[in-house]
Amino acid sequence: MIVDSIHHCADNLDRFDTKWNRTVENTLVTVTCTGEYTGTVSRNCSSGGMWNEPDYTQCISKSIKNIKTQLDKLLAEDSEFPLVSTILGNLENVTSANNELRTGDLVTASALLEDIAKYVTNHTDKISVDQLENFGSICNDLLEEKYHQSWEEQKDKGTSGITTVVKAVTDYNSVFHNVLDGEFSMLVNKENIVIEVGKTSSAEIIVPDRLQTNDSWIVDSGTEMKLKKNSCSDLTGYSCTFYRNISSLFPKQLLLNREVQPFDGIYDVNSIIADVSIEAESCSDYSLDLRFGHVLGNHSRPVCGFWEFNASNTVNGAWSSFGSLVVDSTDSYTICEYNHTTNFAILMSPERTPSPDNFPFSLISAIGCAISILFLFITIVVHLVLWRYVRTDRSKTLMNLCVALILSYVLFLAGITRTENKAVCTAIAVALHYMFLTDFALMLAEGILIVRMVIIVFPTKSIVHWLLPTCWVVPGIIVGISAGVTKLNGYGNEQFCWLTLDSNLIWAFIGPALIVILINFVIIVLTVHKMMTTKGLARKTLEEKSRIGIESICVILPLFGITWVLGAFSVNEDLVMFQYLFAIFNSLQGLFICLFHCFFNKQVKQGYYHFQRRRKANWSNIVVSTDTSNYYTHTRQQRNSNGIFTQSKEQENGTTYRYASQSLYGN
Repeated sequence: MIVDSIHHCADNLDRFDTKWNRTVENTLVTVTCTGEYTGTVSRNCSSGGMWNEPDYTQCISKSIKNIKTQLDKLLAEDSEFPLVSTILGNLENVTSANNELRTGDLVTASALLEDIAKYVTNHTDKISVDQLENFGSICNDLLEEKYHQSWEEQKDKGTSGITTVVKAVTDYNSVFHNVLDGEFSMLVNKENIVIEVGKTSSAEIIVPDRLQTNDSWIVDSGTEMKLKKNSCSDLTGYSCTFYRNISSLFPKQLLLNREVQPFDGIYDVNSIIADVSIEAESCSDYSLDLRFGHVLGNHSRPVCGFWEFNASNTVNGAWSSFGSLVVDSTDSYTICEYNHTTNFAILMSPERTPSPDNFPFSLISAIGCAISILFLFITIVVHLVLWRYVRTDRSKTLMNLCVALILSYVLFLAGITRTENKAVCTAIAVALHYMFLTDFALMLAEGILIVRMVIIVFPTKSIVHWLLPTCWVVPGIIVGISAGVTKLNGYGNEQFCWLTLDSNLIWAFIGPALIVILINFVIIVLTVHKMMTTKGLARKTLEEKSRIGIESICVILPLFGITWVLGAFSVNEDLVMFQYLFAIFNSLQGLFICLFHCFFNKQVKQGYYHFQRRRKANWSNIVVSTDTSNYYTHTRQQRNSNGIFTQSKEQENGTTYRYASQSLYGN
């Protein structure tokens, strides 16, 4: 663009030789089209003295204007209306000329094709064999690479754009097979478009015909349509059209849950466009498979899409995946199965193909989470059995953490990949956000209790009555605020039911988690330092101090979530070792908690010793009571026989038990 230092757009001559005089910034200039064109062209002089691209939408050549007049007569069924073949021939002569068409010509010509397609749909007797070649040639001319910028401008303005041409081809080809009786096959093989129309009695239809398109670009594209007839009449009419270079010209809109959403940056159309239609009257039961060769590398997660022209709240439609299924996919192609016909393509995410390490990561996480759930459950059961011996503030906090981790693991395993339903996926993402924040809150509570015992050696006042409820309430507040501010945008995506990494919402988890990790790391340093400087350890050797320090760290780490620091290194895909360490340590957190806070815990061991001792004492008490009862029963029988002593059985047993207890244990 030409820039003027005093904020005027300087004199300029554009590519169509239209002269634009010096103009003040922020001014829209409109001039009459030059040469053999009618209408006006406009151009905006934007802020800073820069010309925008001129808008030639209203600038139409006189030749196309005359053809439009002819078509108007045909549609009005004027007594002197021309034949469809004549109009198509005249339009082909204009579009195939060497001179460049302007935007108004492209828009008008595509509208003419659409009107012709609608006309022949209602007047099939007006179709002739020679028309298909003319129709295909016109479309090929309109799809030339040199016109892509004009089509892009129409797409950005929200007008019908290139989809008008595609819709015209779909409507026209769907009725063209009625032009001939019996089996036939016709091919239009052009640089930008390949059309095959015909009728066949074969049980399987494969397009394109490799014999007729051996030297065509369509063979190199790796795209193929295969239709298997299940319940069809003898002759089945079909048409198939392939577009070489218009994938990027479609609006980036996707129909999800009956709502049209933009997908720019999320998906790319990664194949050529293929249009398929079947004569509905002759074939109502069929299976349609399309093999699409990928046109872009470094893409993954294919979605079999089709263009829904009638999508609500759109000018020209949107992509949809309804009635489609990915049958097979590799780095170079994707095979889709459809239960209907229309314009098809492959949508893929512009991301690297999933790493071969993804499966091991998933397997490690699944096995690790299952092991953690098992050992967390064991930890809870052991503490409940020994609760009268191990009941402390830390034990209460540990039980809350175990329950929270079990809920987190179960929700993760059951729901992280449930992306089929957007509402369900969003709910799972919100629940995971809350549970993971609760995990970290309880880890922080563990740290607070430990540092409190270090600073206040014998704390007399418990704080868990308010600390534990806080750990469950505060994460809910954070999640509620995050969900309200973002209106749930960022909760779940097409890959996982978790917070999207490309949105700021992820910081609603990373921020609190990093704060907890930092605080707990400081607590670890303070705790170990305090232990090492006590009088009891001052006289120990360096080896003994190191052993005690390492044991202390091993006990503390599973509760503090410090291993999540490995996640910061695992973000870099080149550091695969850190990714494996992160997956192993975090998925096995429950195992480590069980080992160091249950199996190897002195308080639990002592509690188990007392539990066993009490259990044995109770058993001995029962045995002694039984023996004593038998002795007195024998004595009573002797006394009863001598008439000395009588007493009911119930009274005797109760008195005997109390007597035995008093005699043996003095209580």
